[in-house]
Amino acid sequence: MSDDYIESVSARYIELYEHITGKTFQKADLTDVEGRIQQNLDIFFKS
Repeated sequence: MSDDYIESVSARYIELYEHITGKTFQKADLTDVEGRIQQNLDIFFKS
C-alpha cells in the first residue's frame, strides 16, 4: 500500500471516530512505544 493510501485511510478513520464518539482523536506519542507497552502490561498484570 502506498503512503498516500495509508494516510487517507487513517484520516477517514479519525474522522469517523470523532463523528461517532464526539471526542477529539488524540494520536499516541510514538517516541517510546516499547516503554508504553511495558507500562500498560505492568498495569494490567498488577490488577
